[in-house]
Amino acid sequence: MKDKHSSEVIYALADYKQLVLAYRSKYAELVKSLAFWKTSLVWLCAFTAFFVLVVIFWLLESGKDLNSNKKNTETLNLQVNAVSEKLARTEDELFRAREELKKKEDLVKNLEKNISTASRKLLEKLLAEQEESASN
Repeated sequence: MKDKHSSEVIYALADYKQLVLAYRSKYAELVKSLAFWKTSLVWLCAFTAFFVLVVIFWLLESGKDLNSNKKNTETLNLQVNAVSEKLARTEDELFRAREELKKKEDLVKNLEKNISTASRKLLEKLLAEQEESASN
């Protein structure tokens, strides 16, 4: 019976040894897997941090550009307003100048008519005087 009992102990020890080896290999696989995921997590965190920094930098730069563009737009609006006001003043001056020119043209036409009428009257008077002097 001792032999049978010792052979059972030997089989039990062999089974135990196989279980220990299986657990060791399973433990080694889990350690490898854990190391892989830890490394992956570190790289993922590093990539995420880099991405966040890039996005923050981009937002700050676009904010600066936006402020710069806003200032440029305000400056351009002021310049457009100034040009519009100058154009309005120039149009008013042009309108007044046209009215004044029209009045002067009317005066010149009247003067030409008056000169023409006066010239004709003088010419008629001279002709009449010449005829009188020629008749005398």
